[in-house]
Amino acid sequence: MSDSLLRPGEFLRRTRLSAKALRLYAEQGLLLPDTVDPSSGYRGYAAGQVERARLIAALRRAGMPLARVRDVVDLDPPQRRAAVARWWTGVEGDVRRRRVLVDALTAEPTEEEHVYEVSLREVPEATVLTAERRLTVDELDGFIAGASDEIAAHLARSGAAPAGPLRVVYHGMVTEDGDGPVEVVQPFTGRVDPAGELRIRLQRAGREAVTCLSRGQAEFPGILGAYDAVGAWVDAQGLERAGSPAEVYLSDRDVDPDRPHVEVAWPVA
Repeated sequence: MSDSLLRPGEFLRRTRLSAKALRLYAEQGLLLPDTVDPSSGYRGYAAGQVERARLIAALRRAGMPLARVRDVVDLDPPQRRAAVARWWTGVEGDVRRRRVLVDALTAEPTEEEHVYEVSLREVPEATVLTAERRLTVDELDGFIAGASDEIAAHLARSGAAPAGPLRVVYHGMVTEDGDGPVEVVQPFTGRVDPAGELRIRLQRAGREAVTCLSRGQAEFPGILGAYDAVGAWVDAQGLERAGSPAEVYLSDRDVDPDRPHVEVAWPVA
């Protein structure tokens, strides 16, 4: 082995990594030995890899997932600083959402809990353009916004027009552990061809139980109470849940907090 290379023990002392962390970073392709002796199997690390190892360790101590570290570590310094700042903005947003949820879970019950008005309505048959993906909660907002924009742009290019409000259908729970899938659905009129991940399907006529929330009421975790209320109403009416629940968006997020913003709807049989 060249004298200019560092043996694993010396590399660990200089980087203050553990042997377990070094193995993990190698398995992830983040920090591979500079050379591996073909006869002895001895690994050698270049002195320049010490800085890279310290950077990876610092990002991990900050809580950045390994997959995100892979995207960040090879950027030049200005791009890396910007990428870390964007990631941290997302982390802070997630902490704020968690804080609201924890406050709701730990608050003392009050006698002024919101009462949701639930009703039954007919849903006509419609042709819809959709985008569907399996994802976790940290990807949800970005996917909905991106899919909505992509659907709107494709309809405009095709000379078609929306024929009702946008729906976001939750075919499964979306949490840190559950990955949906989630489907963004836009009814339309006109002629449209599938494109990329966008698909066309027929939304069958039926009935759904629905309640309407203002923008203020729809803020997380308040919207979870609307799902519970609609589900309880369906059960109390002796109806059968016949599909996946959806959020039907009536307005943009920048409307007044007291204005109707979203409906929570559950198909029933």
